[in-house]
Amino acid sequence: MKMPKPAPDAPHLSPWLTGAAYYLGKYLVFPLYFGKITITGQEQIPAAGSLLVTPTHRSRWDAVLVPHSVGWRVSGRHLYFMVAAEEVRGFQGWWIRRLGGFPVQREKPGREALTQALTLLSRGDSLVMFPEGKISREGTLLPLKPGPVHLALQAVQHNPELILHILPVYLKYSHPYQPWRTQVVIRIGAPLRVLPPTDQSLRQATLALTVALRESLLALGEGLHHPL
Repeated sequence: MKMPKPAPDAPHLSPWLTGAAYYLGKYLVFPLYFGKITITGQEQIPAAGSLLVTPTHRSRWDAVLVPHSVGWRVSGRHLYFMVAAEEVRGFQGWWIRRLGGFPVQREKPGREALTQALTLLSRGDSLVMFPEGKISREGTLLPLKPGPVHLALQAVQHNPELILHILPVYLKYSHPYQPWRTQVVIRIGAPLRVLPPTDQSLRQATLALTVALRESLLALGEGLHHPL
């Protein structure tokens, strides 16, 4: 089966700019703004193959804390993100694309965004998708959308030899609106290997793997439902 062509609105990630952003966050922004940031499980990040990072979604800070805990300085991986289309405009949009972001319509993702995401996974890149679909300020795990898992299964169907993992990441903030000196806990779970479905339909495989991802995220969140 032919691989999809990259979408015309593809991100043009700049390794230099993203590297600078990682250092700026680690040594300036995070120490000045946050209290203690505790990260566990980084040894579980796969060293090779494609990676779909699936964090819980608690704040807009997630988009910078996930690369801080999983990205280039830790794993050598540059992360790509789906970003709400209204954010990827003008000069801001130029920066977002060079930091790995590309636009998506949140309510109804278009074909171009999905094709771009599939292309990234199929060529061995790392993609971040929030499976809850929106921010949960209460800190409880919302029902997971099947889209991220479905996308991963499509990638391995296109290429059964593709090594692809889903990486669950659980974020917990000490305050739902993250004021100054908020404490953060980030737990990285065991990766879930994505294999082409053989004895079930794509829909059945999507539902089963989504359930497995939810169980992984719930296990990572155990013991974190009290104040930090």
